[in-house]
Amino acid sequence: MATQTITVSTTTELNQALSNATGGETILLAAGSYGKLVLKGTQYASDVTIKSADSSAMASFSEAYVTSASNITFDTIMFDYTYSSGDSSYASKFRVENSSNITFTDSIFDGDFASGTGTSADGTGFGKGLVIRGSTNVEVINTEFHSWWKALGASMSNDIAMIGNNIHTIRSDGISLGEVQNVLIENNYIHDFGGAAGSGDHRDMIQIQRSGGTGSSDIIIRNNVLDMGAGDYTQGIWAGRDKASYSDPTNWNYNITIENNILYNAHANGIALHQTDGLNILNNTVIAVPDPYQTGGVTIPKIIISPDSLNVAVTGNVAPTIVGDQGQADWTLLNNALVAPGSYDSIFTYYATGMVDGYNQFGVITGSLVDSLNAGSSLVDNYPYDYNSWVGSSSTVVSGSGSNTTGTGSTDTGGTDTGSTDTSGTDAGSTDTSDANAGGTDTSGTDAGSTDTSDANAGGTDTSGTDTGSSDTSGTDTGSTQSPMVFDDFVLDIAGLPGNDQAKLRDDATVVDTASGPAILFDGQKDRVELGRLHQFEESEQIAFTVEFTRAEADGSAQRLVWNKGHVGLTLVGDGLKAHVKNNDSKFYEGFAVDDLGMNDTDTHQITLIVDQVTDQLQVLVDGQLVLNETNTDFDFVGSNGGMEWGWNIGLRNRDVDGLVSGFAIDDDIQFVDTSAGLVDDFLV
Repeated sequence: MATQTITVSTTTELNQALSNATGGETILLAAGSYGKLVLKGTQYASDVTIKSADSSAMASFSEAYVTSASNITFDTIMFDYTYSSGDSSYASKFRVENSSNITFTDSIFDGDFASGTGTSADGTGFGKGLVIRGSTNVEVINTEFHSWWKALGASMSNDIAMIGNNIHTIRSDGISLGEVQNVLIENNYIHDFGGAAGSGDHRDMIQIQRSGGTGSSDIIIRNNVLDMGAGDYTQGIWAGRDKASYSDPTNWNYNITIENNILYNAHANGIALHQTDGLNILNNTVIAVPDPYQTGGVTIPKIIISPDSLNVAVTGNVAPTIVGDQGQADWTLLNNALVAPGSYDSIFTYYATGMVDGYNQFGVITGSLVDSLNAGSSLVDNYPYDYNSWVGSSSTVVSGSGSNTTGTGSTDTGGTDTGSTDTSGTDAGSTDTSDANAGGTDTSGTDAGSTDTSDANAGGTDTSGTDTGSSDTSGTDTGSTQSPMVFDDFVLDIAGLPGNDQAKLRDDATVVDTASGPAILFDGQKDRVELGRLHQFEESEQIAFTVEFTRAEADGSAQRLVWNKGHVGLTLVGDGLKAHVKNNDSKFYEGFAVDDLGMNDTDTHQITLIVDQVTDQLQVLVDGQLVLNETNTDFDFVGSNGGMEWGWNIGLRNRDVDGLVSGFAIDDDIQFVDTSAGLVDDFLV
């Protein structure tokens, strides 16, 4: 496979390099304009990267059309649109159609303002930034979009990721989706929109459309900052009914998660979704801010859900009000802080306000209602900070072969595709071809040694310190013995649940007696155990947890077993697992995968995860055997993000363990399995 780097300085040289490429090449572009780029039917065997030679002097394209192509990355490229008289507001000069494994990273989509139209559109953004249609595995990462009618759209596509983008100075929609599956929208800064008076523009920061009635599925909208700033009021996250029919199941949206976002706005539709089955709105902060350009007072943003939606969970949010709850049996509302704007002075610390400096940062006062409920987005914990710096550095995505890593689009992002089928049928002719799939490739899940089965105590809830077998020093042992991992900082008292104030059983999770002792039974879709934030571990640079579980069925389903959101976690996947630890080299939700562990059965298994961000080492043990020893990753689960832990959970709100958990413990006095010469071999079984 070719791996050479080719430097070009003219359009002719670029076209020649693209024609000769087979896969693996990097084509460096000298500064300058390369005009119109057309890649049609270009199928590379592996990724070909088109990159500016100098990131401070980006090469540019005036148009770019990628059609029926695959395995192409654009890195530090300027996509530069210039308005021409007669252009329509929906002109789209940069398109990805019927393609796969396409990535845009660290680039700029530079729009333009209309002029000479003689209408209110003069001086406002025109055209569409990036249109993705009929494509799969498209990533848009750490890229800026500005001065457009609509910035970023994807339609009739799947496996899309839009991560770490700065989207601003937009006249209509920031991100728009239509008939899509498996989409991740994460860590974006969407702000400062401005409409054209009298144009009828429908401004949405993020919109899920049903232009032809057909819905979308498996969408995660997480960790985004949506700020009106010094712009016009804008709808926040919106999914209306459009042309949908309630009786037609293909018209519904399915499995939508909106989690840990911050929204500052002056429009009633803060987070508003309709006709959705499987909706999770978790730990968002929705705040009303004044609109200096709007007369007649401030419109208060709300969380609004159509009452006919099914399987809804609204938990841990901060908002002026929540609309739609009528006591539906399949709805759960918990720990939401309803804060009216008139109460803000007693709830928030104002690090910045929109009318003063063009953006908003409202921290939480210790001891306030929001603090006591541990509600709202954890992003506010690090105020004050510069949003523009945060957005470009908050996510790292490593591209690979184009396999799906966005997960189910619900809160389970373990990386397995749920296999949802696209029932969208034919395009209804919507001119909005909303954003692309960045669902991208899972490259973080390097198997750190699943053949290394060195024995070590998996810990469990046993605090006696008895070693499960690490004292075996036969053979070539150097003479050292393996110290046991003792969990005594936190051991879950299962027998004392509920009522011991140590944890909360949610939905119909219950404690049952088994032959080996008490266990937590998970047998419903929303069953989980909430442990809360466990502040004693939030600044720990070393952490370990152990869990003992039994599947109800050997169905191989992907299930989150333990989750401390954005920091550490454990997902069961098929016959193996994924260990999740926040790091600076790959995406947290991709995890470190270990396959073929023989865990797709109904036997009881014990898993221990041990990690140290100072020494940058991660180990995972299954049933006393070391299956993962990762030492080549820059772990960063505390560091600059100290105090941002979102709470420990066993099971998950909408994708449960579906079985028994008979032990769980956490400790920060950790001891790794010694892998020095000779010792590991002694523990092989």
